[in-house]
Amino acid sequence: MENEQNINEIEQAIEPITKPTEYISVDDMAHILSIARATAYQLTKTEGFPCFYIGKRIIIPLHSLHLWAEEQAREQSVLFAQ
Repeated sequence: MENEQNINEIEQAIEPITKPTEYISVDDMAHILSIARATAYQLTKTEGFPCFYIGKRIIIPLHSLHLWAEEQAREQSVLFAQ
């Protein structure tokens, strides 16, 4: 019984650490989308892209990124075509 309580306490303590973050950096976005860092920075300059600045740091709400990506897929958008 005591072991079960200890396990519950440990799980509660690490829960905030293991939950996905609600906001990501440009580097995180590049990794998630499997794109180059430079391309990720270009995306942040695209009209309608969901991001904001804190100082010089670009912050991207993860939920908004997912919605934006779904919209691009629906519209079959082509960004930065070569």
